[in-house]
Amino acid sequence: MKAIIKVFTIVLAATFCITVSAQVKKQDISVLYVGYSSDKPMPENLESARVTGGMTPERFKKEYGTRMPAFKNLLDTYFTKVTTVDARDYNETMSGQHDVTIFDQAPTPIKERVINKDPETGAFLSMKPAKYVSDDFNNAAIFIGHTSSTIGASLGSKLDWYCLCLDRHAHHIKTEHDIFKSPFKTKITLEKRETPDGVLKAFDGGNVPKKIQMWEVDKEGYEEGKGFRVGMVARGWGFEDSPNSEIISSGVCTKQKTAVALGRHGNFFLWGFAGSPDYMTEEAKVVFANAVVYTNKRKDDKLIVRKYNERIATKQYIDEMLFYTTKPSYDSYVKAYKGFNASALEQKKKLKGKKEAGEKLTQMEEMMLNSKPQVILDRAGYLKKNIGRNSWSSITTLDTLKIRKYLKENRDYFFSEPAGFYDLKVDEDIKSLGIANTDIKLVDKAISMLETNTETDKAYRILLRYTLESFKTAKEWRAWFNKNHKDMFFSETGGFIWLINDADKNPKVRARSEEEVAALKFS
Repeated sequence: MKAIIKVFTIVLAATFCITVSAQVKKQDISVLYVGYSSDKPMPENLESARVTGGMTPERFKKEYGTRMPAFKNLLDTYFTKVTTVDARDYNETMSGQHDVTIFDQAPTPIKERVINKDPETGAFLSMKPAKYVSDDFNNAAIFIGHTSSTIGASLGSKLDWYCLCLDRHAHHIKTEHDIFKSPFKTKITLEKRETPDGVLKAFDGGNVPKKIQMWEVDKEGYEEGKGFRVGMVARGWGFEDSPNSEIISSGVCTKQKTAVALGRHGNFFLWGFAGSPDYMTEEAKVVFANAVVYTNKRKDDKLIVRKYNERIATKQYIDEMLFYTTKPSYDSYVKAYKGFNASALEQKKKLKGKKEAGEKLTQMEEMMLNSKPQVILDRAGYLKKNIGRNSWSSITTLDTLKIRKYLKENRDYFFSEPAGFYDLKVDEDIKSLGIANTDIKLVDKAISMLETNTETDKAYRILLRYTLESFKTAKEWRAWFNKNHKDMFFSETGGFIWLINDADKNPKVRARSEEEVAALKFS
């Protein structure tokens, strides 16, 4: 009977593909899909989300090798040339031979991750992400879920790893976007659903209604507890602070409404939802095909801004710090942690029973079984945890009124070090001038100071801190500024720097640290 049902399902799927193919005109686009093939042995380390995408090992084993044929069938319906390759056999020359590459799994790294720690204390100092493609990789690509950050981190992509916590519905959707309209026609069915707690409890969630319009992307999600693959969202802070960057949709996750589930940075497209075509809704399948076409249209868009630090704080972080000083923020934290502890206790009871029954627990389940309840901090501890780590907290102490006053008065002058870990500093140089670092007048003023031989050390510090240039004379600075200022924009995600709206005019380097600024000498 099962065999008959399986044959019927295959025939039905084939019939559907033939019917759809007859209704659409295939786009002349060559697509490369990178995933896992059942022709190769199953990868090791199934406890790693970078391998499974957050699937449980059991679910991963059960569905191993099914995603590739599912994507192949879908893509064959809409495009003239579709090639599939196992991620372990991929090399980036293959992407150069296709219009769009779809990364559903990360290839073998060409350079492993490097973590630098203090030799005496063992404290974390810095990290260089693993490289999966060369620094010159610039082919149009769609990243599914976790692959966007895994592959894109070393390239400076904004499609970073904010949270592997995306379920199956999209919200705050720009339904007017091309991917929802053309070239393949579809409709987007929206329905009101309960607003995620992560949105309501966030610093910017106060005015969001209890129910919001949502679009079903996948027919199953990880929150159902069946081991489904988990989707990923990127940080929304400053995501659109540069050309060639756009947020298309957020999605149901544990983060705020600006978390990016569908978005683009240059010719890299994030499809954060995790389901293969076997689990996509019919509407989502068409939108995914349109996303391939859209990515191909943007294949010549280069990364103008490079975000090399996922945890850089933008000025939106100030709003979050202000929120932490309020009582509703603390009350929400207490309620959430009490709920988490209660849920964890129930889960531990189930795992204990499972183990006592002789069933083998996974590594993750063992960790959960042996975990301790989360300590719920008092309000002073809550403030210290969320605000005390900032370099300016010694100025305000944990006095909420002082914190609010300090943040609001200095908003224009905050900046982050290129490698800063969710920390903002006040730039006393620009504060003395009364000009915000987001105002192009600041660069003009600093050059004028060089030209008039006024506080030249300060002027150089400002220019080196907020640009990527290293000119040694006022004449060179002025010529550069006059030529480019109309095309300049300020990027916080790129390191609090003024850049030119032309990728070829911006080096693929991060902004300078304070130490690097101080080390440069000029005549």
